[in-house]
Amino acid sequence: MRHSSVQAMAKGIMTQLDERLGVGGKDLNAKLRRAGRLLPRHVRKDAHLIADALPLVENPKLMRQVDLPRLEAAERRIMAHLKTIDRADRRWGAFLGIMGGVSFSLIALFTLLVVMLVWRGLV
Repeated sequence: MRHSSVQAMAKGIMTQLDERLGVGGKDLNAKLRRAGRLLPRHVRKDAHLIADALPLVENPKLMRQVDLPRLEAAERRIMAHLKTIDRADRRWGAFLGIMGGVSFSLIALFTLLVVMLVWRGLV
């Protein structure tokens, strides 16, 4: 029972990481490594709890070390955070960030051009 439930938790988290963040990888540890700072620290910590429990549930003697209620609470927190992420909003924010940088550069260039023309006495 524990083995299948922990595996199901990991699979659900991996699916959400792929859908919401577009993070690839073959297992949960690889996906968490690729997600990096896209996830807050508390979510990464909870996800690592589940990833660390996966090898333990493979062994019947080590399975007793797994705290299933703690893992279920961690999974609820992870899924609650991942459900709030909108890929389209993230793309739009990245686009606006780039456009803000470009517009600042153009304003600075125009200001520098005007200052240089005034300094040379052409305006």
